[in-house]
Amino acid sequence: MSDGRHWKIETLKLKIVEMLFRKRNRKADDHPLKDKAARGIAKFLLRIQTKFSEFMNVNTKNIPVKGLKIFLIAFCLFGGGFSIYLIAEAIFKKDKQQPSIKIDKVNVPKYYDQSGSEKLQTEQYVDEETFRGIQSFERYMDSLKETKSGRKLHDSILIIRPGLRDSIRMLKEIYNSQIK
Repeated sequence: MSDGRHWKIETLKLKIVEMLFRKRNRKADDHPLKDKAARGIAKFLLRIQTKFSEFMNVNTKNIPVKGLKIFLIAFCLFGGGFSIYLIAEAIFKKDKQQPSIKIDKVNVPKYYDQSGSEKLQTEQYVDEETFRGIQSFERYMDSLKETKSGRKLHDSILIIRPGLRDSIRMLKEIYNSQIK
């Protein structure tokens, strides 16, 4: 409260930003661009919050505390009463032709419990040229591990494409199963 006359809404920008974006153990799927975008969104929302709080402070500084409390109680009673009215109208409405809330059965997709991989397994094929390309890429990735800058590039590739190793392994398995 400021001057005992109105509530002052304060935002603790630095603490909120620090709490939201403090360093934590990064997972393989974290990406610096995601953090930058989230930080930008948080700053934007904090700026809007600060402007709104300043606007409300200016417009309510001349209203006594008792008046603010009466307004708050009236607002809560009106909002709660209107919510109860909408719920009661939806439940007890006489006109059933156009119900406010309609309860229907859930439509379950025909193949909800199948991944689709059953169909793909019969159509999987890796030709000789693709397999040679996979082997060449594997050699390239292995050669990156030999230097410090290469290791950084290798790790960044695996961070950006976390399923890459699994995809290569699966393609090799498909190719090897074709040969037999």
